[in-house]
Amino acid sequence: MATLSSPGIGSGLDINGIVSKLMLVESRPLTQLAAKEASFQAKISAYGSVKSALDNLLGAVNTLKTAGTYTGLSATSSNKDVATATAASGALAGTYSINVTQLAKYHTVRSSDAYTATSNTFTHGTLSIQIGSGTPVNITIDGSNNTLAGIRDAINAANAGVKASIVNDGTNYRLILNSQTLGSSGAITVAVTDSGSGGSFALGNLASPSLVTTQNADDAQLTINGLAITRSSNTITDAIDNVTLNLVATGSTTVTVGKNTAAVVAAFDGFVKAFNEAKKQIDAVAKYDPQTKKAAVLTGDAAIRSVQSQLNQLVFSRVSGFGDIGTLSDIGIRLQSDGTLKLDTAKLTEALNDPNKDVKGLMTQTTAGNPGIAVRFATALQSMLEAKGVIDSRTEGINASIKLLQQQTETMKRRLQDIEARYRAQFSALDSTIASMSQTSQYLTQQLANLPKINTG
Repeated sequence: MATLSSPGIGSGLDINGIVSKLMLVESRPLTQLAAKEASFQAKISAYGSVKSALDNLLGAVNTLKTAGTYTGLSATSSNKDVATATAASGALAGTYSINVTQLAKYHTVRSSDAYTATSNTFTHGTLSIQIGSGTPVNITIDGSNNTLAGIRDAINAANAGVKASIVNDGTNYRLILNSQTLGSSGAITVAVTDSGSGGSFALGNLASPSLVTTQNADDAQLTINGLAITRSSNTITDAIDNVTLNLVATGSTTVTVGKNTAAVVAAFDGFVKAFNEAKKQIDAVAKYDPQTKKAAVLTGDAAIRSVQSQLNQLVFSRVSGFGDIGTLSDIGIRLQSDGTLKLDTAKLTEALNDPNKDVKGLMTQTTAGNPGIAVRFATALQSMLEAKGVIDSRTEGINASIKLLQQQTETMKRRLQDIEARYRAQFSALDSTIASMSQTSQYLTQQLANLPKINTG
C-alpha cells in the first residue's frame, strides 16, 4: 500500500500510524474471507483423505470378489532344507514323495602344474574353450597376455562360459576354471594349439585332459513318487505340471499341492485392515469430542454420514442360499464396539477348509437381488468414488465456493486499495491545511509582535 513521502510533516500527526489502524478495521472482511477459504480447503483435504482410504478399501474388496482368489493352489514342502516348491496357475492338487540323491553342480577344473608366480610366462598359441556341446570360443595367447595372470584375464574377457581365477595353495599358484552352466551340460573342455615358443611353461599344460577336475559336472538326481528324474539344474519346472521344485540338499521331503488357504486368509486380513483404516480416517474428520466440545472439520457433514451409514449396512448385510453362513460374522469377521472389524483367523480358516461352507460364493456371487458381500461392497464403494458420486459432488460444491471467495477477495483487495488511497488523500489535504494555518499563525504572531507599544505612563 502506498505511503506519503513525508506524512505529518506539516501537522505533526502520525498519519502512517493512523491510516494503518484505519485499514486494519477496513480489512476485517478480508480476514474473514481468508478464514472461510481456509475452512473450505481443510474440508477438501479431509475429503481427500477419506477418498484415498475408501479407494484402498475398494482394492482389497476387489480381491475378495475375484473368484480366482479362492481357487489358487499352493505347494508346501515338509522339509525345506531338502527342497522348496511353488505352484502356478493350472497346478493340480496332490502329494509327492521326493528323494534327492544328488544336486546339480558346476564343473570346476584346475591346472595340474603349479606355478611360482602369477607372472610366470607361457608359450604362445590358442586356447579353445567349449562348454558342453556348445560352440568353442578361441582365445589368442601372445606376448601381450602370456603370463598366468594375463591368461586368466583373457579368458574372463572372452565370455567363454567360464570364470577364471588364480588360487595360491600356500606354496604355488594354480589356474582355476569354473563353469557358469549347471550340470553335465556345463562340462568344461579346453583344447590348445601351442606354438612352442614365447614363454617358460607350455601352454599345452592348460588343456584337457591335463586339467584336474575338482568338482564334477553333476546333474541333479531324484525320485518323485518312486520315478527316477535327472535334470541339469536344481530348479526343476517340468517334472510336476505347473509346480517348480527348488532342490537345496540331498534327502527326502513330501510336497503337498493343495488349496492356498493362507493366501485367502491374507486377502481377508487385507480387507479388514483397509476397512479399519477407512473407519479411522472418517472418525478423524467427522468425530465430535464431547469433553473439549470441539467438532472436527466434517462433523455433521451429510456426505460423510452417508458413507458411514453405507459401510455399517454392508458389514451387517446377509446373503441367502449358503446354508449356515450368510454374513461376515459367520466366517470370523465381526464388528467391535468401536466400529472397527476384527478377524478370527482360526474361524475363517475352518470355514475355508469346510466343503459345506462356500466362502467363495458368499463373497463373489453375482445373482441379481442377492449378490455376494464383496460384490455389494465393491458396488457401493464404486458409487461413492465415481465422478458425480457423493464425495466428488460435495468437493465440487466446495471448490465452487472457494472460487467465489477468491473472486470476492480480489474485489475486496482492490476496494481496500481505493479506501487507503482516499484516506491518504484526505490526510494529505489535512496536513497541508494545518501546515498553512501554522504558517498564518506564525505570521500573525510576528506582525502583532512588531506593533508599536502603547505608552500608558
